[in-house]
Amino acid sequence: MKKIILDTDIGDDVDDALALAFALLCGEIELVGVTTVFRDTARRAELACCILDALGRGEVPVYAGLGKPLFDPASKGKADIEKHRPRQMEAIRQYPGPSRPAAGRAVDFIVDTVMGSGGEITLVPIGPLTNIAAALTVEPRLAQKTSICLMGGCIGNMRAEWNILCDPEAAHVVFGAGAPITMVGLDVTEKCRLDNAQVQAIGDAGRPINRLCFDLIQLWRGDSTLKHPILHDPLAVAMVFDPAFCETRPTAIHVETRSDRLNGATVPIRSDAFGTNAEVCVDMDSGRFVSFFVNTLTS
Repeated sequence: MKKIILDTDIGDDVDDALALAFALLCGEIELVGVTTVFRDTARRAELACCILDALGRGEVPVYAGLGKPLFDPASKGKADIEKHRPRQMEAIRQYPGPSRPAAGRAVDFIVDTVMGSGGEITLVPIGPLTNIAAALTVEPRLAQKTSICLMGGCIGNMRAEWNILCDPEAAHVVFGAGAPITMVGLDVTEKCRLDNAQVQAIGDAGRPINRLCFDLIQLWRGDSTLKHPILHDPLAVAMVFDPAFCETRPTAIHVETRSDRLNGATVPIRSDAFGTNAEVCVDMDSGRFVSFFVNTLTS
Protein backbone atom coordinates (compact mmCIF):
# COMPACT_ATOMS: atom_id res chain seq x y z
CA MET A 1 0.00 0.00 0.00
CA LYS A 2 1.55 3.28 -1.15
CA LYS A 3 1.38 6.23 1.26
CA ILE A 4 0.77 9.62 -0.31
CA ILE A 5 0.07 13.25 0.50
CA LEU A 6 -2.19 14.71 -2.19
CA ASP A 7 -1.50 18.40 -2.88
CA THR A 8 -4.35 19.85 -4.92
CA ASP A 9 -6.01 22.94 -6.36
CA ILE A 10 -9.36 21.16 -6.08
CA GLY A 11 -12.30 23.21 -7.32
CA ASP A 12 -10.86 24.29 -10.68
CA ASP A 13 -10.84 21.45 -13.21
CA VAL A 14 -13.00 18.56 -11.96
CA ASP A 15 -10.20 16.03 -12.27
CA ASP A 16 -8.81 17.01 -8.84
CA ALA A 17 -12.01 15.85 -7.14
CA LEU A 18 -12.03 12.69 -9.24
CA ALA A 19 -8.40 12.03 -8.29
CA LEU A 20 -9.18 12.34 -4.58
CA ALA A 21 -12.11 9.91 -4.87
CA PHE A 22 -10.01 7.55 -6.99
CA ALA A 23 -7.13 7.55 -4.50
CA LEU A 24 -9.43 6.34 -1.72
CA LEU A 25 -11.44 3.86 -3.80
CA CYS A 26 -8.64 2.14 -5.73
CA GLY A 27 -7.48 0.03 -2.78
CA GLU A 28 -3.80 0.73 -3.52
CA ILE A 29 -3.29 4.04 -1.71
CA GLU A 30 -3.03 5.06 1.94
CA LEU A 31 -3.95 8.74 1.94
CA VAL A 32 -1.93 10.33 4.73
CA GLY A 33 -3.33 13.80 4.17
CA VAL A 34 -4.56 16.40 1.70
CA THR A 35 -3.10 19.88 1.22
CA THR A 36 -4.56 22.64 -0.92
CA VAL A 37 -2.82 25.23 -3.07
CA PHE A 38 -3.52 28.28 -5.27
CA ARG A 39 -5.81 31.19 -4.51
CA ASP A 40 -8.57 30.51 -1.94
CA THR A 41 -6.99 27.48 -0.33
CA ALA A 42 -9.34 27.58 2.67
CA ARG A 43 -12.37 27.06 0.42
CA ARG A 44 -10.53 24.38 -1.50
CA ALA A 45 -9.86 22.60 1.78
CA GLU A 46 -13.59 22.71 2.59
CA LEU A 47 -14.40 21.11 -0.76
CA ALA A 48 -11.83 18.37 -0.11
CA CYS A 49 -13.55 17.71 3.22
CA CYS A 50 -16.90 17.32 1.42
CA ILE A 51 -15.43 14.58 -0.74
CA LEU A 52 -13.81 12.82 2.19
CA ASP A 53 -17.11 12.94 4.10
CA ALA A 54 -18.93 11.44 1.11
CA LEU A 55 -16.42 8.59 1.23
CA GLY A 56 -16.77 8.14 4.98
CA ARG A 57 -13.13 9.21 5.42
CA GLY A 58 -13.48 12.44 7.37
CA GLU A 59 -10.56 11.43 9.58
CA VAL A 60 -8.05 12.18 6.79
CA PRO A 61 -6.51 15.58 7.66
CA VAL A 62 -6.88 18.45 5.20
CA TYR A 63 -4.63 21.51 5.44
CA ALA A 64 -5.00 24.80 3.57
CA GLY A 65 -1.76 25.82 1.90
CA LEU A 66 -0.25 28.74 0.06
CA GLY A 67 -2.57 30.75 -2.16
CA LYS A 68 -0.05 32.99 -3.88
CA PRO A 69 2.82 31.94 -6.17
CA LEU A 70 6.41 32.37 -5.04
CA PHE A 71 6.66 35.38 -7.38
CA ASP A 72 4.15 37.21 -9.58
CA PRO A 73 3.84 35.33 -12.87
CA ALA A 74 4.71 37.01 -16.15
CA SER A 75 2.02 39.33 -17.48
CA LYS A 76 0.73 37.04 -20.22
CA GLY A 77 0.29 34.07 -17.93
CA LYS A 78 -1.17 36.29 -15.21
CA ALA A 79 -3.98 37.43 -17.52
CA ASP A 80 -4.99 33.82 -18.17
CA ILE A 81 -4.87 32.99 -14.48
CA GLU A 82 -6.89 36.00 -13.34
CA LYS A 83 -9.84 35.29 -15.64
CA HIS A 84 -10.11 31.68 -14.43
CA ARG A 85 -13.08 31.13 -12.09
CA PRO A 86 -13.94 27.75 -10.54
CA ARG A 87 -17.60 26.68 -10.42
CA GLN A 88 -17.50 23.68 -8.12
CA MET A 89 -17.55 25.49 -4.76
CA GLU A 90 -21.36 25.34 -4.80
CA ALA A 91 -20.97 21.72 -3.68
CA ILE A 92 -19.81 22.91 -0.25
CA ARG A 93 -23.33 24.25 0.37
CA GLN A 94 -25.09 21.30 -1.27
CA TYR A 95 -23.07 18.60 0.54
CA PRO A 96 -22.32 19.85 4.06
CA GLY A 97 -20.47 17.37 6.23
CA PRO A 98 -19.08 17.15 9.73
CA SER A 99 -15.37 17.36 8.99
CA ARG A 100 -13.43 20.61 8.75
CA PRO A 101 -9.92 21.55 7.59
CA ALA A 102 -7.25 21.06 10.23
CA ALA A 103 -5.59 23.96 12.01
CA GLY A 104 -2.03 24.61 10.96
CA ARG A 105 -0.15 25.18 7.73
CA ALA A 106 0.10 22.80 4.80
CA VAL A 107 3.85 23.28 4.35
CA ASP A 108 4.52 22.44 8.00
CA PHE A 109 2.30 19.35 7.69
CA ILE A 110 4.21 18.16 4.61
CA VAL A 111 7.63 18.67 6.20
CA ASP A 112 6.74 17.23 9.62
CA THR A 113 4.87 14.23 8.23
CA VAL A 114 7.46 13.19 5.66
CA MET A 115 10.49 13.81 7.85
CA GLY A 116 8.87 12.00 10.77
CA SER A 117 7.73 8.98 8.80
CA GLY A 118 9.31 5.56 9.14
CA GLY A 119 8.72 4.74 5.49
CA GLU A 120 8.56 6.70 2.30
CA ILE A 121 5.60 8.96 1.66
CA THR A 122 5.12 10.02 -1.96
CA LEU A 123 4.11 13.61 -2.61
CA VAL A 124 1.47 13.81 -5.34
CA PRO A 125 1.04 17.45 -6.39
CA ILE A 126 -1.81 17.84 -8.89
CA GLY A 127 -1.91 21.65 -8.82
CA PRO A 128 0.69 24.42 -8.90
CA LEU A 129 3.88 23.42 -7.10
CA THR A 130 3.97 26.27 -4.56
CA ASN A 131 3.51 24.16 -1.41
CA ILE A 132 6.03 21.55 -2.55
CA ALA A 133 8.66 24.17 -3.44
CA ALA A 134 8.17 25.89 -0.09
CA ALA A 135 8.50 22.59 1.79
CA LEU A 136 11.72 21.72 -0.09
CA THR A 137 13.09 25.19 0.67
CA VAL A 138 12.24 25.02 4.37
CA GLU A 139 13.66 21.50 4.67
CA PRO A 140 16.07 20.58 1.83
CA ARG A 141 16.51 17.07 3.31
CA LEU A 142 12.97 16.37 2.14
CA ALA A 143 14.42 15.61 -1.30
CA GLN A 144 16.22 12.56 0.10
CA LYS A 145 13.22 11.41 2.12
CA THR A 146 10.44 11.44 -0.48
CA SER A 147 9.61 10.99 -4.15
CA ILE A 148 7.28 13.17 -6.21
CA CYS A 149 4.69 12.07 -8.74
CA LEU A 150 3.27 15.26 -10.22
CA MET A 151 0.68 16.18 -12.80
CA GLY A 152 2.11 18.96 -14.88
CA GLY A 153 4.15 19.97 -17.86
CA CYS A 154 4.41 18.88 -21.47
CA ILE A 155 7.37 17.99 -23.69
CA GLY A 156 5.56 17.14 -26.94
CA ASN A 157 5.43 20.79 -27.96
CA MET A 158 6.54 24.04 -26.44
CA ARG A 159 3.57 25.23 -24.41
CA ALA A 160 2.97 25.95 -20.76
CA GLU A 161 0.71 23.50 -18.95
CA TRP A 162 -1.63 25.16 -16.42
CA ASN A 163 -0.14 23.84 -13.15
CA ILE A 164 3.37 24.90 -14.13
CA LEU A 165 2.20 28.23 -15.58
CA CYS A 166 0.52 29.22 -12.30
CA ASP A 167 3.87 29.15 -10.48
CA PRO A 168 6.85 28.57 -12.79
CA GLU A 169 9.37 29.59 -10.14
CA ALA A 170 8.01 26.94 -7.77
CA ALA A 171 8.29 24.33 -10.51
CA HIS A 172 11.87 25.44 -11.14
CA VAL A 173 12.66 24.85 -7.45
CA VAL A 174 11.02 21.42 -7.42
CA PHE A 175 12.75 20.13 -10.56
CA GLY A 176 16.07 21.35 -9.21
CA ALA A 177 15.76 19.98 -5.68
CA GLY A 178 17.09 16.48 -6.38
CA ALA A 179 14.03 14.44 -5.35
CA PRO A 180 13.01 11.55 -7.65
CA ILE A 181 10.27 12.94 -9.91
CA THR A 182 7.74 11.28 -12.16
CA MET A 183 6.22 13.89 -14.48
CA VAL A 184 2.74 12.99 -15.71
CA GLY A 185 2.11 15.67 -18.32
CA LEU A 186 -0.25 16.57 -21.13
CA ASP A 187 1.64 14.25 -23.49
CA VAL A 188 -0.28 11.36 -21.91
CA THR A 189 -3.10 12.81 -19.81
CA GLU A 190 -4.95 14.39 -22.75
CA LYS A 191 -5.56 10.87 -24.05
CA CYS A 192 -7.64 10.02 -20.95
CA ARG A 193 -11.08 11.44 -21.66
CA LEU A 194 -14.41 10.25 -20.23
CA ASP A 195 -17.36 9.99 -22.60
CA ASN A 196 -20.95 10.77 -21.62
CA ALA A 197 -21.82 7.12 -20.99
CA GLN A 198 -18.91 6.76 -18.57
CA VAL A 199 -19.88 9.94 -16.73
CA GLN A 200 -23.43 8.68 -16.44
CA ALA A 201 -22.22 5.31 -15.17
CA ILE A 202 -20.30 7.07 -12.41
CA GLY A 203 -23.40 9.03 -11.42
CA ASP A 204 -25.66 5.97 -11.52
CA ALA A 205 -23.56 3.93 -9.06
CA GLY A 206 -25.74 5.18 -6.19
CA ARG A 207 -23.20 5.91 -3.47
CA PRO A 208 -22.88 9.40 -1.95
CA ILE A 209 -19.45 9.85 -3.51
CA ASN A 210 -20.81 9.00 -6.95
CA ARG A 211 -23.63 11.50 -6.69
CA LEU A 212 -21.16 14.16 -5.54
CA CYS A 213 -18.68 13.42 -8.34
CA PHE A 214 -21.47 13.53 -10.92
CA ASP A 215 -22.73 16.86 -9.59
CA LEU A 216 -19.20 18.28 -9.57
CA ILE A 217 -18.81 17.29 -13.21
CA GLN A 218 -22.05 19.11 -14.05
CA LEU A 219 -20.96 22.21 -12.13
CA TRP A 220 -17.66 22.15 -13.98
CA ARG A 221 -19.40 21.75 -17.33
CA GLY A 222 -21.64 24.75 -16.75
CA ASP A 223 -23.78 25.38 -19.80
CA SER A 224 -21.70 23.21 -22.11
CA THR A 225 -22.78 19.62 -22.66
CA LEU A 226 -19.78 19.06 -24.92
CA LYS A 227 -17.14 19.28 -22.17
CA HIS A 228 -15.77 15.89 -21.24
CA PRO A 229 -13.65 15.32 -18.12
CA ILE A 230 -10.01 14.55 -18.84
CA LEU A 231 -8.32 12.40 -16.20
CA HIS A 232 -5.11 14.41 -15.86
CA ASP A 233 -4.86 14.12 -12.07
CA PRO A 234 -6.20 10.58 -11.55
CA LEU A 235 -3.45 9.32 -13.86
CA ALA A 236 -0.80 10.88 -11.60
CA VAL A 237 -2.35 9.03 -8.64
CA ALA A 238 -2.37 5.78 -10.61
CA MET A 239 1.30 6.10 -11.54
CA VAL A 240 2.19 5.94 -7.85
CA PHE A 241 1.01 2.34 -7.52
CA ASP A 242 1.23 1.08 -11.13
CA PRO A 243 4.00 2.69 -13.21
CA ALA A 244 3.08 0.33 -16.06
CA PHE A 245 0.18 2.60 -16.96
CA CYS A 246 2.66 4.83 -18.83
CA GLU A 247 5.89 4.48 -20.74
CA THR A 248 8.44 6.84 -19.22
CA ARG A 249 11.74 8.31 -20.38
CA PRO A 250 14.54 9.73 -18.19
CA THR A 251 14.71 13.40 -19.14
CA ALA A 252 16.44 16.60 -18.10
CA ILE A 253 13.66 19.16 -17.62
CA HIS A 254 14.27 22.90 -17.56
CA VAL A 255 11.37 25.09 -16.42
CA GLU A 256 11.32 28.38 -18.32
CA THR A 257 10.75 31.38 -16.04
CA ARG A 258 12.05 34.35 -18.04
CA SER A 259 10.17 34.29 -21.33
CA ASP A 260 6.73 35.90 -21.68
CA ARG A 261 5.87 33.63 -24.60
CA LEU A 262 7.12 30.38 -23.07
CA ASN A 263 6.81 31.18 -19.37
CA GLY A 264 6.13 27.90 -17.54
CA ALA A 265 7.18 25.62 -20.40
CA THR A 266 8.89 22.38 -19.35
CA VAL A 267 11.75 22.17 -21.82
CA PRO A 268 13.71 18.92 -22.33
CA ILE A 269 17.43 19.67 -22.58
CA ARG A 270 20.54 17.62 -23.30
CA SER A 271 20.77 14.98 -20.58
CA ASP A 272 24.36 14.06 -21.49
CA ALA A 273 25.41 17.55 -20.44
CA PHE A 274 23.16 18.05 -17.41
CA GLY A 275 22.02 14.61 -16.27
CA THR A 276 18.33 13.81 -15.82
CA ASN A 277 15.93 15.07 -13.17
CA ALA A 278 12.65 13.35 -14.05
CA GLU A 279 11.01 10.25 -15.43
CA VAL A 280 8.67 11.80 -17.99
CA CYS A 281 5.57 9.97 -19.22
CA VAL A 282 5.67 9.83 -23.01
CA ASP A 283 3.05 7.25 -24.02
CA MET A 284 0.31 5.07 -22.54
CA ASP A 285 -2.55 2.66 -23.15
CA SER A 286 -5.30 5.14 -22.41
CA GLY A 287 -8.09 2.59 -22.86
CA ARG A 288 -6.69 0.40 -20.11
CA PHE A 289 -6.40 3.28 -17.66
CA VAL A 290 -9.79 4.86 -18.38
CA SER A 291 -11.48 1.47 -17.97
CA PHE A 292 -9.65 0.90 -14.70
CA PHE A 293 -10.69 4.33 -13.45
CA VAL A 294 -14.37 3.91 -14.34
CA ASN A 295 -14.48 0.41 -12.86
CA THR A 296 -12.92 1.75 -9.65
CA LEU A 297 -15.56 4.45 -9.28
CA THR A 298 -18.49 2.22 -10.21
CA SER A 299 -17.71 -1.20 -8.72
